[in-house]
This record gives sequence, C-alpha cells and structure tokens, in this order.
Amino acid sequence: MTLLSNDIVTVSGAVCEVNEKSCIGCGACSAVCTYDAIELRKAKQGQKAIVNPVICKGDGLCNAVCPTGAIVLKHFTDREIMSQIDALVPESEHAD
Repeated sequence: MTLLSNDIVTVSGAVCEVNEKSCIGCGACSAVCTYDAIELRKAKQGQKAIVNPVICKGDGLCNAVCPTGAIVLKHFTDREIMSQIDALVPESEHAD
C-alpha cells in the first residue's frame, strides 16, 4: 500500500539489460532472478530474455550465470569496473 500511495516511485539506476543478439534464450538468468524480473519471450531469432527494469534490483546474479555475457548490469560493465580498478591502482602495481 505504501508503494502505491506515492505519486512518484524512485528506482535504482543499477538494473540489468540484455543484449538480444548475444542472448541464446537458455533461461539461466530467469531461473536465478530472485525478483522475477526476467522472463523469456519469443523474438524473431527465438526466445530471448527480457528484463523488467521496475522490478530489477540490480543484484547481478543473472549477469554472473549468463553463459554468453548477454546480460550486463548498467553502470557496472566489465569495462567500467576495469577502469575503476585502473584509477585506484597505480600503474607500477600492475607491472607484476
């Protein structure tokens, strides 16, 4: 009731999104999603995972189990995380 009584609902920007071209429709992501935010739907290329961003809490479980890496957590892609690590760790410590 509390959620529905508000005029505006604010959600986190950290939600998952699916690269449809990479998705093989295996369903591993929807099986581990504790929020039921992912479902498989028919697409031109077969079944594909679809994320409901309103329900998604961005815990990243789906990202971890996706065999093709088709699901990414917005603002936490591998490239962004590596950039953050590079910014924190001086170059001399990378040289090992």
